[in-house]
Amino acid sequence: MKRFVHLWFPYWPIERMRRVRPRDISNDRPLVLVTSGGRGIEITAVNEQAVAQGLWVGQGLADARALLPGLVSLQAAPQADAVALAALAQWCGRYGSQRNAHDDCGIWIDVSGVAHLYGGEAGLLADAVRRLQGFGLTVRAGIADTPAAAYALARFAVGGGAQAQVFSSIAAGALRAGLAGFPVEALRLDADAVLLLKRLGLKRIGQLYDIPRASLQRRFNETHFGRGKSARDGRARSGKAKKQELAGSVVVRLDQALGGVLEPLKPLAEPPVLSVRQSWTDPLISAEGIATEAGVLAARLVAQLSCQGLGCRHVRLSLYRSDGTAAIMEAGTSRACRDGDHLMGLLAEKFATIDAGFGIDVAELACVLAEPMQVTQERLGVGDGGGGGDEARALTLLVDRLVSRLGQSRVRMLELCESHIPERAARFVPARETVGRRGVRAGGMPASVGELAKPPRPLLLLSPPEPIDVFEGGIRGRPGAFVWRRMHNRIASCEGPERIAPEWWRDIGRAGGRQSRERDYFRVEVQGGARFWIFHELAVDEEASLGVAGGRGRWLMHGLYGGGS
Repeated sequence: MKRFVHLWFPYWPIERMRRVRPRDISNDRPLVLVTSGGRGIEITAVNEQAVAQGLWVGQGLADARALLPGLVSLQAAPQADAVALAALAQWCGRYGSQRNAHDDCGIWIDVSGVAHLYGGEAGLLADAVRRLQGFGLTVRAGIADTPAAAYALARFAVGGGAQAQVFSSIAAGALRAGLAGFPVEALRLDADAVLLLKRLGLKRIGQLYDIPRASLQRRFNETHFGRGKSARDGRARSGKAKKQELAGSVVVRLDQALGGVLEPLKPLAEPPVLSVRQSWTDPLISAEGIATEAGVLAARLVAQLSCQGLGCRHVRLSLYRSDGTAAIMEAGTSRACRDGDHLMGLLAEKFATIDAGFGIDVAELACVLAEPMQVTQERLGVGDGGGGGDEARALTLLVDRLVSRLGQSRVRMLELCESHIPERAARFVPARETVGRRGVRAGGMPASVGELAKPPRPLLLLSPPEPIDVFEGGIRGRPGAFVWRRMHNRIASCEGPERIAPEWWRDIGRAGGRQSRERDYFRVEVQGGARFWIFHELAVDEEASLGVAGGRGRWLMHGLYGGGS
């Protein structure tokens, strides 16, 4: 059964700012954070002393100063608050891999299957609260079968508001009884919906259990809104439609709290397929210790992958520090992998850059992406034709290491394309995708690239092709000599022509008419042994027959075969 924890920080903006600016914020006097609103300067956050003096969020600063002339106010920083809360949610991954910030002062965590690592749910909550309080934060926590019920526990249990007990829980399967006494505000309802419920005498969640849905909607329709924000909304749409929407929201929120409807949650990171974790009483502070313990986790993860017939394609190592921060390292593989040494090799270079701070006390190694992996027989002997498999594996390992060090966008390989035009017949693609998708043949070239078309193509293509001056030879249509880069080359032998037609569909709809031309390619060897690939780009009126050296089309140098005969 799923179990969720909700952490609520009632004074988060001020306590977050106190950690950054301890000299500017005192704990013994009322303090508020303010921002400019539609009705002037308004309070966005209050500390515990300000609450005791009767101040509240949304109050005008002028009214607050009339009550407390010596009130201290500071400018709010909501963006910095959100960034810090997301970082704290990252650190909370020590209690569950699926977690994220909730509104502007809460965090939810899926702790299913994790509580036993802390001696039970009470131990997990006690550990989380103790550590968070050690960071100087006021925190309330709740655990239940649904995130909505955990929210209600954290924010409305025993005493309500910021005076609630530090943490509480609802036993598994006991949501109806556990939530019955909570106020309807705990359902995260719109203020208008809460107002209508209270006018109907429905103040506790338990009072909604036995009311038929149609009856609740009918009661909402019979209740008057009154004035204020609801009345302004009513001018934009009919009051009946508004009431139906509010009644529907009550039903949905109630079902979410009781587990009748799944609540969509977006986790901070992609949920892992498999994960292993380890905690230590004495935190790790050295790169060597981190590498050793990560290797142990890798062996455990590989064992789990083997049991399920899976191979890892993407691995994530999360290291949680004692000071409330976390270090996350990730690496991917070209193919499904169950080699713990290889996975650790991809992460090992990053260990030296880790700042352990006050020490790392929890680590999690997760397989984020996995694929089915079949067991293959190892090569029996040198002469059995298995060398290609060894070369494929070696190339895969090399590509993985290069991508881990340089980044995926910087490691590329050639891939053939379906085109007869030489410059379009291949393209650069990420090497990891190419190696993972195709086999590898001798020489380390992808199988698709190893299949060279006939006649043979040069090893080096010029981009773009360079113009040359060609002199007619003894045979009509074949060049006898050419000048390239101010060097005169007399042709000793010539093969061709090979006509390559343009891709006519690329000119459809192009302004200026047809731009692509047919080409006649020649493989020539000059005196001295150098071999080249040149072509004659035919003019429009020459395309019906072979072009000649003296024709009006252009001659260009496109490739080099290198020296030799």
